[in-house]
Amino acid sequence: MARSTDTEEPTLSILARSTVYNINETKAIFCEGHNLLEPIQWYTPSGKLVEERSIKNKRVFVERRESGTLAVLIMHSIKISDGGNWTCKSGELQETREFIVGEKVSLPVKNVSMEGEESKSIKLTCEAVGYPAPVVVWYKEKQAISDKEPPKKYVIGDDHSLTIKKLNHADAGVYTCKVRQKALSHYTEKTVQLYVQHKPIIYRQTGENPMIYPNQKYKTEEVYAILNDTKNVTCSAIAHPPPVFAWNRRRGGYDDSPITDPDTVMTAEDGSNSVLILRLYNESYFGEYRCSATNSKGSESIIFHVSPGTKPDPPDYVSLYKANVTELTFNVSCSSCIFPDIDDPVTPDPKVVLAYSFQFVKVNNSYEPDWTASIDYEVDVTYDSTLYTVGPLENSTAYHAQVRTRNAAGYSEWIDIPGEIKTLNNAMKFGATLLLVFCAIMFTSLF
Repeated sequence: MARSTDTEEPTLSILARSTVYNINETKAIFCEGHNLLEPIQWYTPSGKLVEERSIKNKRVFVERRESGTLAVLIMHSIKISDGGNWTCKSGELQETREFIVGEKVSLPVKNVSMEGEESKSIKLTCEAVGYPAPVVVWYKEKQAISDKEPPKKYVIGDDHSLTIKKLNHADAGVYTCKVRQKALSHYTEKTVQLYVQHKPIIYRQTGENPMIYPNQKYKTEEVYAILNDTKNVTCSAIAHPPPVFAWNRRRGGYDDSPITDPDTVMTAEDGSNSVLILRLYNESYFGEYRCSATNSKGSESIIFHVSPGTKPDPPDYVSLYKANVTELTFNVSCSSCIFPDIDDPVTPDPKVVLAYSFQFVKVNNSYEPDWTASIDYEVDVTYDSTLYTVGPLENSTAYHAQVRTRNAAGYSEWIDIPGEIKTLNNAMKFGATLLLVFCAIMFTSLF
C-alpha cells in the first residue's frame, strides 16, 4: 500500500494521452500516484480488474514500481478488443483514457497489370482489410469513379473491388485504389494497369487528340497532294495486340496489288501507325489507297482519296518580335494566303493555310547552315494574331532560321528570317530582373 506522511493532497494521473495503437504492438502505459492511501489498480473497459503477471496472465497485466507510486499496464500483442476506456484507480481517485486499437490496411501487392477482353467484364481487386473500416475510392487516371451515376459502367463491391462492364478500348489505362483510415492517420494505394484486347480502331490525329472516325462500314478520308512533290499519308490505329498494317492501291473500286516496298511504306515499331510515302512523279499517282489494320481480334480499313492540291504561298513578312531564354516569338504575315474562316471553321478547303513551320540551325561562322540537322517546330495558325512562339531552344544561342506555310496538300517554299535570331542568356535575364526591382524600390522611396 502506498502511504505518505506528506501533507500534500493525493494525486493520480495516467502518463499517456488518448491515442491509437496498432494490433500486435506491445505497449506500456504508466499510471503515477503520490500521497495515496490505497494501491493503484488498472481496470479494463469492461470494468474487470487487471491482475499482475502470472502463468495464466501473460498478455495483459500490471507491474508495480517505485514503492507503489507507479502502476504500469503492460499489453502484449494488442487486439482490436483491447480498444476502449481504460481506468486507473486508487481509492476515490481515478482517471480514464480511451485507447483506440486499429489495424492498418496493408495491401499485399501495390502494382499489378491486368488484361481484359473487349465486350466482356473484368474485376479489379483492392484487398483493403483493416479496422476501423477504411474509406476506399477508385480513380481512373485522376478522375474519381462512381457507380451511382448512369450509365452503369462500374460496380464497386462490398469488398472494395471494381468491376468494369462491357470493356472497350477507352477503358484501358491506370486505375488506382486509394485507401484512407483517418483515425489511424494511415493512407495507402494500389495501382492497376489495365490493358484491353480489342480490334483495331483507325483514327485521325487532330492536334493533340485522336479523332475516331464515325462507326460506318466504309471509312474514307480526303487527302490533297502536290504534283512533283512527296506526300506522306498516315494511317493510325489504336489496337491491342498491336496491328499489322497493309496498303493496297485501288483501281476501279477494287484492290490492286499490295504495296510492300520498304522505301514506300514505313510502319512504327509499336504498331501505332503506318505511313505511305507517295512520290507524285505524275498524275497517275493520284487515286485511291486502302490501309488495313489487323490483329487477332479483328480488322478495320480506310480508303484515302488522294487528289491534286495547291501548293501554298510562303509568308511575305516575318521578323523576330521578342526573345527569352528558351523561346522566340515571331511576327508572321502572309497577305496572299487563305486562312480559316472564323465564321465557318468546319467547311474544309484544301487551300487554307493551317500552320507555319519553322526550322532552326545553330550559327557556326565556319560553315553554311546544315538544314538536315535542323530543329523543327510547327504551330497552328490562329484567327486573331500574327505572333507565334516556338521553343524550347538553347539559351544564349544564335540561330539561322527559316519559315514556310502548310495547307492540306503540303508546304510552301522556305523563306529566310532576317536579322539576329538569338535566345537570351540566363544571367542577363536575372540581371535585368534585379535592375527592375532596384528601380521599383528607388521609385517607391522617393514618394
